[in-house]
Amino acid sequence: MDLVRSEKAIVHLTTFVVAGVSTILITRAYLALTGYPQIGGDTGLHVAHVLPGGLLMMLALVLGFAYIGRGPRPVAALLGGVGFGLFIDEVGKFVTADNDYFFEPAAAIMYAVFAGLVVAAHTWRRHRPLSDQEKVANAAHVLVDGLAGRLPDSRRREVVATLDALGHVRGAPELRELLTMVEPRPPTLPQRFERLWGTVAEAFDRVAQSRFAAPLLAVLFAFQAIGAALVAVGLWQTGDSYAVTICGVLIGTSASLVFAALGVRMWRMNSKRCALDWFQRSALTSLLLTQVFLFAASQFAAVIGLLVDLLLLGVVATSRARVLPRHDRGSTLGDDHEKAQLSTF
Repeated sequence: MDLVRSEKAIVHLTTFVVAGVSTILITRAYLALTGYPQIGGDTGLHVAHVLPGGLLMMLALVLGFAYIGRGPRPVAALLGGVGFGLFIDEVGKFVTADNDYFFEPAAAIMYAVFAGLVVAAHTWRRHRPLSDQEKVANAAHVLVDGLAGRLPDSRRREVVATLDALGHVRGAPELRELLTMVEPRPPTLPQRFERLWGTVAEAFDRVAQSRFAAPLLAVLFAFQAIGAALVAVGLWQTGDSYAVTICGVLIGTSASLVFAALGVRMWRMNSKRCALDWFQRSALTSLLLTQVFLFAASQFAAVIGLLVDLLLLGVVATSRARVLPRHDRGSTLGDDHEKAQLSTF
C-alpha cells in the first residue's frame, strides 16, 4: 500500500510533542500544589485523568475522520497531544502491581516515548524527502481548503511557488491554474496556529544564516553539558541516585562535548557539512543518552535539557538545509520549505 506523506507532518508532530510534554508538567505541578486531590471526592469513585486524556485523543481522531482538508489538523494535533500527555502521565500506575503513580522510572518511560517520536520523525524525513508526486498530492490537499473558501493568500502563494518549481510534473500545471483561480480568505484560527510554527522556523532560519551560528551552537552545547554534569554531581553528593545513573549522565555528557568540539574544529576548517554532522551527533547523544539518565534520576528537573536539545536540533537541521549541496537537498524549491519545517524540532 502506497501512502502519501504530508509536508506538514513534522509541524503537527512538533505540536503533539510540545502539547504532551507541557500537559505532563502542568498536571504534575498542579497536583503537587493542590495536595493531589481526587476527582470524585468522598464518593468512593476516583476518576483518573487518563480518562479525560482518552476522550481528548478520541476527539482528535474524530476531527480527522469527520473533516477533510488541512483546517482541523493543527487542532487535532493539539488536542491529541494534551490527551496523550494526560494518558501517559499515569504510566506508573500501569506498570506497577500497586498502581504507584509516583513510580520513579515513570519519567524515564515518558521521556523515552517523546524522544523516540522526535528522533524517528527527524530521521524519517531526513533520509526520505518528499517526492515530486507527493508534493503535487499535498498541493491538491491544500486546494480542498481553497475550494471551501478557507485558504489564506500566504499559503496559496507558498503552494503556487512550489508547483512552479516542480515544472511539468503530472498534475502540477493544472493544480497551479486552479489555485490561482481560488479567492483567498483571511486565515482561520487553526491556520493561525499552524503559522506559529512557521514563525519559529523563520527564527531558526535567521539564526542558521548568521555568522554566529557555530559559536551559538558551541555555547549551547557547553551550557547543556555543564548543567547535566552539575546535576550528576549534586545527585552523587546527596546520595539520591544509583551510581549507574550518574555514570550514564557523565558518559553521555562527555561524548556530547567531544562531538561538539569536533564540530567546532570542522567549522573552523571550513568543513561546515561535516561540522553540522558532528553537532547533530552531539545533540542526539544528549537527547537519547544524557537526558534519559537525568530523567530517571531527577524526574522532571531535566526538562530544561530536553527543551535545549530540541532547540539545538532545530538550529542544526536548518543549518544543514542551507549547507547541503543542491543535489543532496532535491531538485525543487519545495525541499527548502520542507527543511524549514523540519527545523521546528
